[in-house]
This record gives sequence, C-alpha cells and structure tokens, in this order.
Amino acid sequence: MVEKRVFLFATLAMFVWAVLASSIAGYLYLQNIISNEQIAENQQSLSSMATTYNEAIAKYNQLLSDYSILQGNYTFPQNSNFTLLTGSFLNLLNNMKGNFSLIIDQKDLNETHYALQNKTLMLLGRGNVTREEFGELLDESYEFLSLLTIRELSRTISKVISLTVNICINYGNGTVEWHNKTVMPASSSLFQLTQKVATITRVYDALMKPGHIRITSINNQAEYTNYGIGYSEGAAWLWYYWDDNKQEWVFGPVGCDAWMLRDGGTYKWSFEHWHWP
Repeated sequence: MVEKRVFLFATLAMFVWAVLASSIAGYLYLQNIISNEQIAENQQSLSSMATTYNEAIAKYNQLLSDYSILQGNYTFPQNSNFTLLTGSFLNLLNNMKGNFSLIIDQKDLNETHYALQNKTLMLLGRGNVTREEFGELLDESYEFLSLLTIRELSRTISKVISLTVNICINYGNGTVEWHNKTVMPASSSLFQLTQKVATITRVYDALMKPGHIRITSINNQAEYTNYGIGYSEGAAWLWYYWDDNKQEWVFGPVGCDAWMLRDGGTYKWSFEHWHWP
C-alpha cells in the first residue's frame, strides 16, 4: 500500500514537473518571439528616423546654401541691386515652405512665415529696397530657418520618444490649476502644450523674438489695460519654467512658441498685474 502511494506521488510529481517545464518553455518561447518583434520594430523605427534625419539635414543644407549667396551679396554689396535680391529672397521663402511641411502643419510657424512673406512683398511692391531693409529680412529668415530645422529634427525624434511634463496655470485670484504628467511629442513647444491643456487666444507680435506668439487669454481670463492721466495699469499672462538646480521659477526669456519642452520639465502661466509708473 505504501509502495503504491509512493509510486502515485512520484507519478504526480513527474506530471506536475512536466507541466511546469512545458509551461516555462512555452513562456520563454513566447517571450523570445515578442522580444524579436520588438527589436525588429525598434530597428525599423531607428532606420526610419535616420532616413528622416538625413532628409531634414539635406533640406537645411540646401536652403542654407541659398541663404549664404544672399548673405554674401549683402556683406559685399559691390553695386548690388537689393530690390532684385529681395526677389531672390522671396524664392528662398517659397522654398522653405515647399521643403518644410511644418510651416503648414504648425500654426505659429505658419504665421511667422506669412508675416515674413508679407513684409517681403510689401518691400517689393514699394521698390528701391535698401541694404538695411534687406539685412533685416536676412536676419529674420535665418532665425526662422534655424527654428524650422530644430522643430523638424525634434519631430523626427518624437516618432520614437515622447515627453512627460507638468504645467501650472495661476489665475492670480487664488485659483491654481495643475496638469501633471502631460504627455507631449518630443517636438513640442510651450505654446503647443498650453493649447493642449487650455482654451487660449493669442496674437502675433512681430516685434517680439525669438518667438512671436503672445498669449492674451487662458480659459476666458483675458489680459487688459486701463489708461489714466499719466498712469496705466493692467494684467497680462507671463510664463515661467522651473529651474531644478536653483529650485526656483525663472521668467520665460523668449516667446512661448520658441521654447522647446524637455522631458520632466515644469512650466507655469501666471496672470500678473502691473502698473506704470
């Protein structure tokens, strides 16, 4: 009787061991398949990213070469006709739009390109473009081309990388609203983050740079200005970023559309009152 029990337990143990071994083998086989698929997907993503990167750099180099020719004519005039050069500059702007779909896809870039194009057309319509006016066009276009390239490369990275950021909205009346762990593509600016978490209105400010977007209202709380005799006061939306090293808020040094988000970054919009004097 004892021998039968021992035999039964031994048989049962062998059966359990066989089932476990089969299960483990099956699990490892399945994990190996999944791992191989993930590796293949990652390799495909990296290959695609490398191709897109090369294409973006090729566009940048070509446009920069065209820009360099115009810059050379500006630096060494030698009887240059700046009205004719402005016509060539307009072609450069058109090539930017043709090569970078971001100008169409992202509203802030579209507005910047539109304003620069209108300024160029206005000068051409008036005629007799001066060297100083042509130089201003070159400066603005170089800033714009640099921003375009950064956005294009960032968008390439965003295909395999996303950012997690935090943003605070302080309405200036005791109400503070946090949007923590907000996921954004790697190519995003603070302007795009703000658009995602709030309803905003904005204006294009040609005098403000880098970045030309100024937020005038967030969630229906709008900036305002009151004027008196020798006195004015009002309130406006200002932005800050959190400096991890200094452990303090730092005032935004550029327009919100020019500030690129970093992973783990924390940002704040603050509705602040001002007066003069």
